[in-house]
Amino acid sequence: MPSLPRVITVDPTWTIARIVRAATDLLDLSVIQVDVPGGSEALEEARRGGANLVVTAWELYDDVRGLELALRVKQASPSTAVIILADINDPESLDDETQAESPFLYMHRPVDLVRFLSALVAGLKGEDIFQAAQSPAPAVPAVTHGPVPEIDAGNARSIIDRLLADVGAMAIILASRDGETILERGAVGYLNREQLMNALRPMVTTTIEMSDLVGGQASSLQFYDGDDKDVFVFSVGLHHFLCVVFDGQAGSRQFGLVNRYGRQAVQDLIALLGASAFVIERAPRVEAPARQDKKVARKLKTVVDEPLEPIIERPMAQAPEPEPLRLDPIKDLDFSILDKLGALDVSQADDLFDPDKLAELANKGSGRKAVSFDEAMELGVLPDIDNNSAKKG
Repeated sequence: MPSLPRVITVDPTWTIARIVRAATDLLDLSVIQVDVPGGSEALEEARRGGANLVVTAWELYDDVRGLELALRVKQASPSTAVIILADINDPESLDDETQAESPFLYMHRPVDLVRFLSALVAGLKGEDIFQAAQSPAPAVPAVTHGPVPEIDAGNARSIIDRLLADVGAMAIILASRDGETILERGAVGYLNREQLMNALRPMVTTTIEMSDLVGGQASSLQFYDGDDKDVFVFSVGLHHFLCVVFDGQAGSRQFGLVNRYGRQAVQDLIALLGASAFVIERAPRVEAPARQDKKVARKLKTVVDEPLEPIIERPMAQAPEPEPLRLDPIKDLDFSILDKLGALDVSQADDLFDPDKLAELANKGSGRKAVSFDEAMELGVLPDIDNNSAKKG
């Protein structure tokens, strides 16, 4: 096997390839991903380079179907994990006998994101994908985190409108962690906003709890891929989240664009919130009062009751005044040169404003001079008119 995990996606529509690539980008995983359209190409690629994980569609439209491909891959390489990611028109589940004996994991779209990501990571690491897919998500404790900071809706609207134009989304919603919609732009009428807010509220609480674990100002990006709609969810600080909604056929292709411009918009929104974006009011820890010795307590009380000595006020220091500038005297100054100022001919100064004088001065300075008609013919500037006339005659 190569040093990096190797995953092969098999889907003639290339949808699974985009889902797997978006999942690895979301989890920041370094993998080698090979995308092929059919089962025959997948078997050839698996024989040539091997694979840690194969994610295939149920319907492949060639001589090798998805179920047959999964069985043949497991037969050739038992250590390779195989996930069949079925489409909405495929069977929702396999029969109990096939499900119990199948060496592959069958998942139907729209898929549970937590189960799929867990199985994906387990397959890349060579772990049990069945156990990973069945592991329940950790329960989110119901705690309070203080009031939600207010955000300037006017400035936030310009940021969201710019993001809507940059990524070409169907709708964008800015909401607080308590499920209150602050701003909604675009075609939001196609969404069940109440259901969306209730589904995403645990995500914000998880980000708050993860901030202590990662040791910093935690941020998150989640992607939900569906047949009708694709939803990107950005955390905005610890109290708000931003939902970017696409049509189900376009969202997965815009992951890089949304990741770039979405994070930039999140930073602009956090700048509007200021430091309150990451401030959490936690319940104060109740501790037993510390015991103090009676003598120490009396001593502290005496120190507190004693009047403080007045502070000695000192005058503010004044900056020294700058010394005046003194120049050295000129030795042997001849004042008779001032008598010659009256002998200057100031009439020549009028030539500076005479156009003819200036033109004459320019001709002298540039070396140009006027030439006659005959001199121009001798210099070759003009043709010899007399000779040309004689030749024609």
